[in-house]
Amino acid sequence: MTHTFGARLVTLRDRLGMTQKDMCELAGIDRKTQSAYENDKRYPDAEYLIALLQHGFDVLYLLTGKETAYAGLINENLLRDVLIAVEDASTRNQIAIESSKKATVVALVYQASCIAGHIDPALVDKAVRLAG
Repeated sequence: MTHTFGARLVTLRDRLGMTQKDMCELAGIDRKTQSAYENDKRYPDAEYLIALLQHGFDVLYLLTGKETAYAGLINENLLRDVLIAVEDASTRNQIAIESSKKATVVALVYQASCIAGHIDPALVDKAVRLAG
């Protein structure tokens, strides 16, 4: 987890392929202010955060460090880890799951993991056994 607001801001900006200049135009601020935010020398007001929210930024993550799952926004690393966990549990338990059921298991575990902030191996095993 990235521990400071500024570091998380840079992470999200990079993830969206934006430059500091892009951020300034999006939020109506100057580059010095954006730099101060990214270097934890200043913190933004609500107007700035609303502008980011309207452009696909996970503002809750910026504020708390905990990523959220919005419709259309996926935590790709978590999704990958969930898929791997489901595949591993399926192999370990020697359970073959048809594709449509596996997709449902992955979605369920992903949603639970977003809320919990981590993947629960017991939930993965239980979901795989139920689907198989």
